[in-house]
Amino acid sequence: LNIYPNPFSTETTIDFGRKVNSANIKIIDVLGKLLNEYNISNEENFIIDREEKVNGIYFLEVNIDNEGEKIFKLIIE
Repeated sequence: LNIYPNPFSTETTIDFGRKVNSANIKIIDVLGKLLNEYNISNEENFIIDREEKVNGIYFLEVNIDNEGEKIFKLIIE
């Protein structure tokens, strides 16, 4: 699993490293509020747009093929 670029200003890519059957992706702010949730099927990567998020630190929770959540720090500049 690779996330690039990070930090980013307009968009970032999650590269799963293989074609996944399913993935659940959540973007959470530092206060624990769920901002976005995506459910992906049969993809090798996924692009996250900045949308209306302000500069700062966010958390990215990724669960691929129900193997358990992995948490990453996501920085928007």
